[in-house]
Amino acid sequence: MNLYRITTNGLMFGYKNHLQGSYKKLADAMVKVETGRTFNSYAEDPAAASKAFQLRRNYWRNEAQLRNNNNVRSSFSQAYDTIDLVKNKLGWCLANDGTLVGLNTPDASGRQALGQEILEAANAAVQSMNANYSGNFLFAGADSLNVPFEWSEDGKTLLYRGVDVNATTDEAKKLLQGMVDEKTYVDIGLGMQENSDGTPITSTVYNSALCGADFLGWGTDADGDPKNAIMLMKEIGDILKNCNSENGDFAQAGDEERLNRLSKKLQTSLDQMNVKFVELGTKAQFLNTNETKLKSEKDTLNEQILDVEKMNDAEAITNMAWAQYCYNAALKIGTNILSESLIDYMR
Repeated sequence: MNLYRITTNGLMFGYKNHLQGSYKKLADAMVKVETGRTFNSYAEDPAAASKAFQLRRNYWRNEAQLRNNNNVRSSFSQAYDTIDLVKNKLGWCLANDGTLVGLNTPDASGRQALGQEILEAANAAVQSMNANYSGNFLFAGADSLNVPFEWSEDGKTLLYRGVDVNATTDEAKKLLQGMVDEKTYVDIGLGMQENSDGTPITSTVYNSALCGADFLGWGTDADGDPKNAIMLMKEIGDILKNCNSENGDFAQAGDEERLNRLSKKLQTSLDQMNVKFVELGTKAQFLNTNETKLKSEKDTLNEQILDVEKMNDAEAITNMAWAQYCYNAALKIGTNILSESLIDYMR
């Protein structure tokens, strides 16, 4: 039979370990009551912790996608209002240009004043297309930090990101086409994936870039006339402004014919802008629908996280009460282990 010698030091060592263990269980139980979580560390429940981490990662990704969706939707909404404003300016120009008013009014001397108003409307349209939202220019394509539209130094040519919108050279045409084709992809919860070369699969991301040149048109047609709506307004305004202030006669031969031609082309430009306008509205509606889907996914993920992590309140409080009872009992045991003289000293 083995005999064990019970010493005071050994007894104190064992008591101290048990007391510390009881206190740790009490502290853990208190934390669980405070946080409502079933585990405080990965080691307590590796399976649940791994599942919770995966769910929380999906939840954080969902929040980022929701922010991206709302940011793009807000910018598209501002762009929608801006294009509507520019369309109204174009419509006003069509309703008041030479073919509808200047050529048919008994008092043709008003052509010059009308031309000035159309030129001012063209400048206002440029300012509208330079709209800024949250520090980014809405219609600057992928280069949203710099002003997209500006007039040339002589005021005769409209530039889009430094390139003549009439694009009379092959180089200018190539540059403008490249700007129109620019993409700024964002993750809005469409299952973002990449090709083998690292480029995103376009069907899994969303293009948030809006090119102003694409909305207003660019280049010239077979007659050498501009396709850009604002340039058409400017040339119509210049023709009317140069008319005789007294009798309204045109300044040069062929101006009347050119005015009629440009007015018809402005109507075509407005029709094309209406198509882009409807497309933009469709995109905004899609983003609204996508927001609803993302919010639903967020609620579902939150419920799944709670199922894995959340502890029953009654169970948590019961466990804490039991841990408190065990800790108090361990403290009372100490009065039987410690010497009376030490207890007296502590008092």
